[in-house]
Amino acid sequence: MPGAASVNKGQGATTPVVHRVLRDGDLLINHSVIAGDNRPVAVRFDLWQITEGRVVDHWADEEPWAATTANGHTQIDGPTTVDPTADPDLTRRVAVAAVQTILVDGDVGALDDHLAGEDYVQHNPRFADGVSGLVAALAAPAEQGITMRYDGLGQVVADGDFAYIRSEGTFADAPYVFHDLFRVADGRCVEYWDVMVKRA
Repeated sequence: MPGAASVNKGQGATTPVVHRVLRDGDLLINHSVIAGDNRPVAVRFDLWQITEGRVVDHWADEEPWAATTANGHTQIDGPTTVDPTADPDLTRRVAVAAVQTILVDGDVGALDDHLAGEDYVQHNPRFADGVSGLVAALAAPAEQGITMRYDGLGQVVADGDFAYIRSEGTFADAPYVFHDLFRVADGRCVEYWDVMVKRA
């Protein structure tokens, strides 16, 4: 499951093609594709902290583009426009509860409480759609003694029906950064995008 090495904070020479922009207070997220030779080569998250019109902090991570995926979706496709009628506070609560319960606490028995069952749309290229796809993807590394642990939640950006969470933790005993983006509807997470990278 590991991605590419983390882009150094504040660096990145290639101009991304932005697909999603989320704003929440002084935080802004870009979800982008990095293109090269007229084809996608990576998918990327940029997290910006903006105070009084100036960028005061920036984190950026990307992982390689997957030509084929386990779910038939790309790492970037799906809805790109925020629903302005959705309650961002509810979206935030739903996404935070999902990450806390499933990825921090490791309670996979509560998946259906937080995710939209077999209608859950997955954009991680290694996972099939639905809760069953997620269960299988989490079980496979565990059977090989490989664990993934989130140390807790970091920055959270909620805008309409989208919520992004940046976290840190470990994968296979190595330090990782996790970028999780959810689309929320009817009180559950219905769609998911991510980037996970090894910290330098």
